[in-house]
Amino acid sequence: MPIRKQLLGSFTERSRGPDFWIHILLYACMGLAFWPITLWFANTAHDQSRIFHALIVLGLATTFLIKFGRITIEQPLSLSETARRYLIGAYALLLLGFATGKATTLLPIEQQAAALNILSLLSIPAYGCGLISLTLFVFGMGVRRVAVTVGGTLIAFLLLSILMEPLDWPLRGLAGQWSGTVLGLLGKEVQMGLMQGEEQLPMLIMLVDQHPFHVASECNGFGVILTSLLIAFLLGLYRQLGPIRLLVSIAAGIFIGFAFNILRIVIIVLLAPSLMDHYMLMHEIVGGITYWGCLIVVWLVLKGPTHHESAGQD
Repeated sequence: MPIRKQLLGSFTERSRGPDFWIHILLYACMGLAFWPITLWFANTAHDQSRIFHALIVLGLATTFLIKFGRITIEQPLSLSETARRYLIGAYALLLLGFATGKATTLLPIEQQAAALNILSLLSIPAYGCGLISLTLFVFGMGVRRVAVTVGGTLIAFLLLSILMEPLDWPLRGLAGQWSGTVLGLLGKEVQMGLMQGEEQLPMLIMLVDQHPFHVASECNGFGVILTSLLIAFLLGLYRQLGPIRLLVSIAAGIFIGFAFNILRIVIIVLLAPSLMDHYMLMHEIVGGITYWGCLIVVWLVLKGPTHHESAGQD
């Protein structure tokens, strides 16, 4: 039976009872509580293309898991025990964050801001638990594996998105050093240095055979590394890997993402002298090919599903 007919039939049946509307009210209140973090996430994705692209890739990966995972719709629009536990967890984390936030008023004033910033992170796992519960409520336990996988990955995504600014310069430095090393092995004369740019902001400059290249924030590889890490984490959760295998999978994703970012920089630097009149077009083409090529490699190396799998297949 088509999913739409299943949901409509279940709604017609369950909407006659008061429990159904109580559950709807609980999810509606949860949605209002999570509205600020939803707005923050939407604004971040709008302002930062790397976050937006990672979100698109996460959506595509989820589509693959649904397509090849043989999920089923079982007792939709009912609050199963698992959905109830995740719903309670979401509300518990929200209440814990609220209560401990009030308690921070007892701290010295100079410590209150830092404490509130740390406690605000509780809303992120609460958000993930709420989405998992809502998905299980709407579609039933047949989607549990995918729901928990995507919800857990979304939690990691939101937490890692906060690190984009703190990791900018360390990643820029690594990208410049490693790409410079590779170019040196190819016989190029490479020098690295800092100079002041507009508004007195520092710029990392890589001089290759007397051609200057600005290693900008977009060159730090955060986008491709973050997305590769998220795919590795998502597949690790989906395959239900143990802690050690999950860490190895994540490390492999980070390494592949970092390596492809270095490859992208090296290719751009090598092509730039002969394509300077079309530099930006070449830059975007090389960036797009290496970005999507990296994600395909990560998916295949970490055994992402590419065909229909039997239930329980690892």
